[in-house]
Amino acid sequence: MIAAIKCARSLFPFPLLGVDFDNDSAFMNELVVSWCRSQGLEVTRYRNYRKNDQAWVEQKNGAIVRRLVGYGRFVGAEATAALVRLYDSVRLHVNLFQPSFKLREKTRIGARVIKRYHPPVPPIERVLAHLEVAEIDKERLRVMLATADPVMLFTAIRAAQEDLGRRVDRRGAQVK
Repeated sequence: MIAAIKCARSLFPFPLLGVDFDNDSAFMNELVVSWCRSQGLEVTRYRNYRKNDQAWVEQKNGAIVRRLVGYGRFVGAEATAALVRLYDSVRLHVNLFQPSFKLREKTRIGARVIKRYHPPVPPIERVLAHLEVAEIDKERLRVMLATADPVMLFTAIRAAQEDLGRRVDRRGAQVK
C-alpha cells in the first residue's frame, strides 16, 4: 500500500493532502496509517455498514475500469504487468483527452430534481483552469499534453486489453 501511495503521489499534478480508505485491513493497518501520518497525509475512512460511502470514489468503476477489463479474474505477475500497462495508458487518455461532465448546480422543485452541467471538457482542462494549482505544475501538465499522442495511447490500450484477454482466468466460466 505504501508503495502504491508513493507511486500515485508522484503522478498527481498537485500535492496529495490525504487518503480515504475502506476498512479492509490491507489498507487500514498500523503500518500504513502511521506512514501516512508521518508524511503529513490526513487519513480518513468510510463508515462501517454504510455501503455508499465510497460512491464518489468508485463511480468510475463501471464507466472506465469494468468497461476496459470486464469482470474476469486475473492471476499472476504477467497479468499484473498487463494491467499496469493498460492503466498507464488509460490514465493519460482519460485525463488528457476524454471529456466528462461536471455538475454545476442541482435544484429541487418538489420531488423533481433539475441538474445543470458545465460543458464537457477533459479533466486536465479543469486543473489548468484552477487558480490554486501552482504554475509549475500547470506547465508540467501542458508538456504532458503536448507530448501525448491519443492514437498511440489508444493503440497501447488495445494491445494491453488483448494481452489481458489471453490471461483471464476462465475457471467457473459457463461454456456452451
